[in-house]
Amino acid sequence: MLLVEPAVSPTNSDPRASHARFSTSLTREHGYEPLRVEGTLPQGLEGTLLRNGPGLLESFGKPYSHLFEGDGALLAVHLEGGRARGAHRVIESAELAEERRRGRPLYGTNAGQVARTWNGLRRRMKNAANTSVMAWQGRLLALFEASLPTEVTLDDLATVGATDLDGVVAGTFSAHPHRVASRRTTYNFGQRVGARTLLDVYALPDVGPASRLTTVPLERPVMLHDFIATERHLIFFVAPARIVRWRGLLGVGDFNDYFRWSPEDGAEVIVIPIDAPERVVRFHVDPFWVWHFGNAYERGPDELVIDWVRYPDFASLDALREPGVPVRQGQLVRSVLRPSQRTLSAPEPLSDLPCEFPTIDPRHAGARVDSIWVASDAARCRIARVDVEGGGERVWELPVDHRPSEPVFVPGDAGGWALTLVYDAVRHESYVAVLDGARPEDGPVARVWLGHHTPPTFHGVFLPLAKR
Repeated sequence: MLLVEPAVSPTNSDPRASHARFSTSLTREHGYEPLRVEGTLPQGLEGTLLRNGPGLLESFGKPYSHLFEGDGALLAVHLEGGRARGAHRVIESAELAEERRRGRPLYGTNAGQVARTWNGLRRRMKNAANTSVMAWQGRLLALFEASLPTEVTLDDLATVGATDLDGVVAGTFSAHPHRVASRRTTYNFGQRVGARTLLDVYALPDVGPASRLTTVPLERPVMLHDFIATERHLIFFVAPARIVRWRGLLGVGDFNDYFRWSPEDGAEVIVIPIDAPERVVRFHVDPFWVWHFGNAYERGPDELVIDWVRYPDFASLDALREPGVPVRQGQLVRSVLRPSQRTLSAPEPLSDLPCEFPTIDPRHAGARVDSIWVASDAARCRIARVDVEGGGERVWELPVDHRPSEPVFVPGDAGGWALTLVYDAVRHESYVAVLDGARPEDGPVARVWLGHHTPPTFHGVFLPLAKR
């Protein structure tokens, strides 16, 4: 059963007017409650979709200076037996709880200057837990790249608190872990900024304790948002987005002022062999920026194929500060990395569609895949399945005034499904769109309406029912 798309609305002529309420705070927190399903949920699509993003966009009435400062909120949509239940709660970090007790902003750019400087000198910041979520060995972790992971319960989304995974995490834990399916292990990293800047690399096996795989010195503190893994290598593209340390230490300026684009530094490529992490390969190339990788795989003994979303510069950081307005997105490209030759090929476009949030079939993470799913939040919003081997793409063009999120692919019969959280600006309500993985261009086979608006979310996962 395919659903009829809503009628076109003229408000799309002004993105600011159309989506101004999108980037506003969550107005109602709740535990699991029944959700309305429009259409029919496919048989076999059973489990929980989890999405994370900034749920509070202001602090005591004052807007945050950037979307990345917002306090995280976790959304769970549970699908089972053709029905849906949903829960949505703000993640109450220790810092947010302290602010609520004292009745004023104490952290981030909304705090007073004295507090900001004192926090910087003590290297204390709020753990916003607002970027991503991962499930590991029965634990649910909300992730924020500048802090420790925050544990949350799946049953009611209650905040347990920050964790260093039994002393393993030295400082920070990135919001972008990557699993290598063949190794049954998830890898991640963190950055420590001090007298030296250190890159800590972690391994989290499906069975057994987490460990620190290696620590690599970096040339300087930078914003390092993501990395990618193959079956034998971990690959980092270190773009020249410097952290302005003195501003962070003194708490001077807003969020964007803490970073400086320095193209004269070039970009550094770092390759870490998983089985011999001491044999690091690193070299420099021309500058670029990358928020997210799609996938990477081994193609021969000295050839790593990397699919990623490339930007020429760091301008997208500043664009994200304006609520609700679509920003310029990058281009999905393919590069070939040859570690022994220390070369990275010129990027080859895989699609002309401006896009972000590339995701794949999780069963093949770290190996070759046929397609990558992307979201395009441009003048007209789209969800696309890009054929990265044969070329071409299948595109669902969203109704006017609807904004998508990252597509999450769920394997299943006859092509599986792609789930994307969509905001309807006319109704000021969000829904989960269920797309047929084989024919996404036909539009949703079902919509799960949340009954309220959900602020922007960045990343999510789907936990199959058997794995809960």
